[in-house]
Amino acid sequence: MDVTVLGPQRRTAGARATVAELIPTGTIATVNAGWRERESADAELNQVLDGRMVNLGLYARWQELVANDEEYAAAERRLTDGVDELQAVYALRLHHAVAALDEVNRRDKMPSVRLAAVVDGIRSLRALDDWHLSEVAGVRGEFYSTIRLGERPEIQEHRRELAEIVSASRGLVIAGGHVGVLLHLLHVFGLAAMIRPPVITWSAGAMALSDRVVLFGAHLTGRRLPEVWAEGLGIYHGVLPFPYPRHRLPMHDPYQLALLARRFWPRTCVLFDPGVRTDLRDNTLLPPQTTWIDRDGAIVMRNEEGDVKVRAGVPVDESGQPVRRPADADPVTARTVR
Repeated sequence: MDVTVLGPQRRTAGARATVAELIPTGTIATVNAGWRERESADAELNQVLDGRMVNLGLYARWQELVANDEEYAAAERRLTDGVDELQAVYALRLHHAVAALDEVNRRDKMPSVRLAAVVDGIRSLRALDDWHLSEVAGVRGEFYSTIRLGERPEIQEHRRELAEIVSASRGLVIAGGHVGVLLHLLHVFGLAAMIRPPVITWSAGAMALSDRVVLFGAHLTGRRLPEVWAEGLGIYHGVLPFPYPRHRLPMHDPYQLALLARRFWPRTCVLFDPGVRTDLRDNTLLPPQTTWIDRDGAIVMRNEEGDVKVRAGVPVDESGQPVRRPADADPVTARTVR
């Protein structure tokens, strides 16, 4: 599906111009649920949308469900406990796996051994990510099979109302906030079946619509290693969006960027700074002005003439092989594990 992804919208000029171009008339169905209790504080967003916003109120609807249906509320608590524990165990395993890989990548005695070990280490990280996604999917699957969302009258009514609003609107905007909450509520209320172009999204909204959600950046317990969270809604494929990369990724360190890109290959790690707009189209190349991380840790921008490396990747030796990571480089795992 065609989706327009914007950079973070602290300054709203980009969103305003994009909405005026893609959804010039009519109402605009809007998801602001990632902001949880602040979902209804949408006056500024409504101005950006030219006063045509219809807030779908997913978070308020979910709060109503939890308050009125004790069985549903208890299932939600079990789901949260299960997902949180899986994420904590996964983060612990990931911390040690990345730390070991970082140590290996600093060795200089036999480069051929180091390079082979790094390749196998990345393969192990990918296997760990897949294990976690499978376990989380199992916990979520148990929640859905137990609670039978499609058979609960209150949820059926909410879904009917939402489908009518979305169908009557001329476009859909999905804003940011907490990506875990946002993704969950999109699933609960069945939004995937309602989404149709034009779709404009940014930040957590863009992450939720991709086919895999990766958490990264600042965290209360320290700088967060990139962690897979869940399979996304899959509205678009092959792109992992990274909002605010200059504040939330180690952009100074090509070794860490190379690890990120290689770990999540064949998906492309695309960078979304404020002011960026990328129009994703099904089965087409990334459009001009898109910036992403190459597998060697370089920052690449596509322009009309071709792809240009705007920042170099991991240096290579005379034989073209990556050189070892400097022994005095900052630890990749400079964070506290939950």
